[in-house]
Amino acid sequence: MKKHFSFLLALLMIFASLSPSAFAMGVKQFGASLLLPTTGQAMNGEIGATKTKIMAGVEVAAVTTTILLATLTSGGLFWVGLGPLLANHAWSAADAYKTARSNNTNDPYIQQQLTSAQRTLDASRQSRFDRESDIRQRILKAGEQS
Repeated sequence: MKKHFSFLLALLMIFASLSPSAFAMGVKQFGASLLLPTTGQAMNGEIGATKTKIMAGVEVAAVTTTILLATLTSGGLFWVGLGPLLANHAWSAADAYKTARSNNTNDPYIQQQLTSAQRTLDASRQSRFDRESDIRQRILKAGEQS
């Protein structure tokens, strides 16, 4: 279970670091908040928001509870403290992703990047079509001559 989670987290971080910012809207914030809640909210500029403060408080309380339950009781109660900790990470990551996506849809810089990428893609497709048409013409000529 631990290995699977670590592998999934590593894949997520690699994906977030390799993808261009225009197409990864919210993925970096998602990954940051998945590792440490409230970091994605800080990246979105919501560091003083009430929900960010609640997430930070839940994180501290859940870590404290998990540590206390793991050290003072038998191992079974450890999972009772781990549940809220994982839920807080998931909530923080989902909120950071959603907020980043809604903030970036109106960002002119992101829109410019998307438009530029679309133009580049269209030019590449047209160039490929022209090359393929040229190759077809050459094949037809060669077939007629032989």
